[in-house]
Amino acid sequence: MGLLNEREGYHTSIGIVEFLAKKSVEIKNTEMFMNFSLASSFTKLGANEKKQIVDELEKKNLLSVLQNSLAPLTCLYKGFPMAFIGPPAEHRSKEAMLATMKQCISDCINKYKQPGMAMQATVMYIRGITGGLYYNNNIEPPNLEKIISDFNSDEGRKAASSVRAFVMSEYMPLKKRKSDEWPRSFWNQGYKIDNCQFPWDENESRK
Repeated sequence: MGLLNEREGYHTSIGIVEFLAKKSVEIKNTEMFMNFSLASSFTKLGANEKKQIVDELEKKNLLSVLQNSLAPLTCLYKGFPMAFIGPPAEHRSKEAMLATMKQCISDCINKYKQPGMAMQATVMYIRGITGGLYYNNNIEPPNLEKIISDFNSDEGRKAASSVRAFVMSEYMPLKKRKSDEWPRSFWNQGYKIDNCQFPWDENESRK
């Protein structure tokens, strides 16, 4: 989502993730809920299901958009769960893709800043629109749009706080399932692909 956000902008990116998630849920057709905003969910798809998703993306002229946006992951990382979408049509050097990946991680690693919050909000949004999140009448859901359009407002900060609490609960099960190895694999491969460097702001705490 970070790569897609940086290339296409927040609103366009969220629309693409929404389309992909809805189609994946429809094609998978299982009673077990899967949040397809998370890359690990795509490991649960079979070859025929992946082909159907590629076909649907092609019909909507979204396949090349995803191929271009996700090129650093598809081309540099083994076992990327969405590698089935294929590489970009145009060649990109390893150095260029590494530069894109470094910039994306640098922008998104801080969960309190807008790029990181936009990804977290999308995780919550996708769960909601695909039938995995419900609120009773006494609880007002967070205004996720404010995280994109008015991030520093009181309503934006309130929404961000709710989203961070939700995402912590969303990711916890992944740590307990041995089948969800992609997050660990991503960071381990990163050490082999290039040096680990973060352009920390000297005034920020290195938590």
